[in-house]
Amino acid sequence: MFENAVKQKNFIQCSNDFPSRKANLHIAFGISADFTYPVGVLMTSLLENNAKLKIAFHVFADNKISHEEYEKYRRLAKKYNTCITFYEIDNSVFAGLDDREFTIAAYYRFIIPHQLKDEASCFLYLDADITCLNVLTPFLDIDLTDFVACVVEDFSLDGSGSPILVQKKDERYFNSGMMYINIHKWLDEKISEKCMELLREVNEKPEAKKKYGYEFRCFDQDALNIILKNKVKYLQPHYNFLTNISLKKNEKLGKIPENVILLHYHGFNKPWHEWCFHPLAGYFRKYWKMSPWADTSLVKKPRKYRQMRLYARYFFKKKELFTAGYWLLKSISKKYHKGKSKDR
Repeated sequence: MFENAVKQKNFIQCSNDFPSRKANLHIAFGISADFTYPVGVLMTSLLENNAKLKIAFHVFADNKISHEEYEKYRRLAKKYNTCITFYEIDNSVFAGLDDREFTIAAYYRFIIPHQLKDEASCFLYLDADITCLNVLTPFLDIDLTDFVACVVEDFSLDGSGSPILVQKKDERYFNSGMMYINIHKWLDEKISEKCMELLREVNEKPEAKKKYGYEFRCFDQDALNIILKNKVKYLQPHYNFLTNISLKKNEKLGKIPENVILLHYHGFNKPWHEWCFHPLAGYFRKYWKMSPWADTSLVKKPRKYRQMRLYARYFFKKKELFTAGYWLLKSISKKYHKGKSKDR
């Protein structure tokens, strides 16, 4: 099933001396093909901070990347002498799974180990809403022998920016946006198959959620926490530093620890949104201006109801009350129709 989920592959390799299999580190992403530039900026930050590493990138997308975007990735690969492989995914593999809140690309991490098994023994999976701030070499020193993956426990931040762990029922709960995965152990234990089976069960029989003790708002993440219980190694927060850049939550948070390796913007407000004026968005925007996407505008209008609420707050702050009211009403309408479609 997962081995045949790729419809087409495209390669960007800027040197015969650096085929993918000779990489020090493999990094993979799951994205929507119509919105690729955050991953391009993420790649820029990874390469800028890791000049001594040979990194092979693997981009799993729901469609073919446009020619314009492909050329920007080609420029990126040429500048940093790296290699990038694009995988066009057949989404029929995920038919029947819930994708109302998140895109179907959230499930692509179940495909990736099956596709990379002949190229690497492990790989780093990253969500697109991450910026790299330091070297990745600490990952290479981790002994994954006895673990399926290395993860960071889910946490929020207190007023001073210090992590506060988010626990569910006295059990550790990790954020799946950064996972350093042992491919062979993942495949041996059939993690993808077990997660898919679980997700189909709760999608077809919502009452089954009570059995597992999760609400499945973060479908793939909850499934992974259930299936990977006692099979992961927990790393310190600086490996995947989670921050919600909503002014409502962390308005005064302007600094983060110097040892942060990966800064993860895990809330609904993202640094590529025009209406995001949180100081921590500056880390993403620094690399955006250094990347081939520097001429790509920030996103001007939201598509999801939570983002519409943030957009309304943005205009309230600018004292453009009519526009703020329009987007607030639009967010209410969007949420109502989302609820109606869920009931059908």
